[in-house]
Amino acid sequence: MTLFLASVTLGIVPMVIYALVVWRLDRWEKEPFPLLLAAFCWGAVPSILFALVAQLVFGSPPPPEGGEVSLMSELYDASFLAPLTEELVKAFGVFLIFRIFHREVDSVLDGLVYGSMVGFGFSAVENAFYFMGQPDAGSFLLLFFLRAFIFGMLHALFTGLFGVGLALGKFSGNPFGKLFWPALGLGLAMATHALHNYFATLGGEHLLYAIGGVTVGILWFGATAWICLYHESRWIRIQLSEEVEKGVIFAEQALAAADFWKRSSLFGGWSRRHLLHEATELAYQKQKALRHGLDADLQSRIARLRERVRSLSHADPLVASGVIRPGRPLPPPLPPKRRVPPPLPG
Repeated sequence: MTLFLASVTLGIVPMVIYALVVWRLDRWEKEPFPLLLAAFCWGAVPSILFALVAQLVFGSPPPPEGGEVSLMSELYDASFLAPLTEELVKAFGVFLIFRIFHREVDSVLDGLVYGSMVGFGFSAVENAFYFMGQPDAGSFLLLFFLRAFIFGMLHALFTGLFGVGLALGKFSGNPFGKLFWPALGLGLAMATHALHNYFATLGGEHLLYAIGGVTVGILWFGATAWICLYHESRWIRIQLSEEVEKGVIFAEQALAAADFWKRSSLFGGWSRRHLLHEATELAYQKQKALRHGLDADLQSRIARLRERVRSLSHADPLVASGVIRPGRPLPPPLPPKRRVPPPLPG
């Protein structure tokens, strides 16, 4: 009973912490918590069950009594069957989120976040199963260190690749891209999973290649998140520049809404955080209209948000205290303007 409780606790808690860190990255328009929880649970329960059934059906036959499993059988199960079945069932959960809750997916970063949540859920239960199979405390602690810290991000990296591919396909204006990017993301998820399992199964010095691979994956994850956040900050400023010109929001407030740190600062009071949240939501809805067209429902939502932002911005304590001065223009980046050709010499 003690081993079971320790395995479940140490399997789930680190993955929940990782998931919260990734959720914290999405600073501007955080995804609905129930949907993130559903993604985590999809990875933890249905994905594990479907993958186990598939691996029992298509896995290598057990060795004869008293015999040992051959290396080829281990490599087949770990480097071919596991990546194929696990990435397919995890990807299906991410696909369902994109399909059913498509209004919640506003950026490539959202794809990375939802893919990661499914991956963390899968890792939590998989780790617990591995921990329960350890013969002694020393083996338990060593495996915990490897799977919770060294390889803790693995499944989030694999499924995150598909999430990014799905998001790139969603926002692609090319019909070919709408199929190419998700297919590439799924293929990379399976390939990187297979490569990692191959080195991990061989063990010994090959484990260093597996560690090197996950290090590259973490660097990719961080770089992708940074690029997404940079671009989101830029187009938030672009979308709010019109609101500054109309007097809906002041320049300093627009800059704060687009700033990675100020947007989610714990300081500044609830009213100011509410203002920055509503201003960011207004920018997101305008960006959505730019990408997908402006229908009556979206136009009404933008109008309501604009009025709320106008009211909140003028009630900002920093305006009353004189820290924010009306009339200040918003510095670049500004909306791109069509270049007018110079006049012909006359």
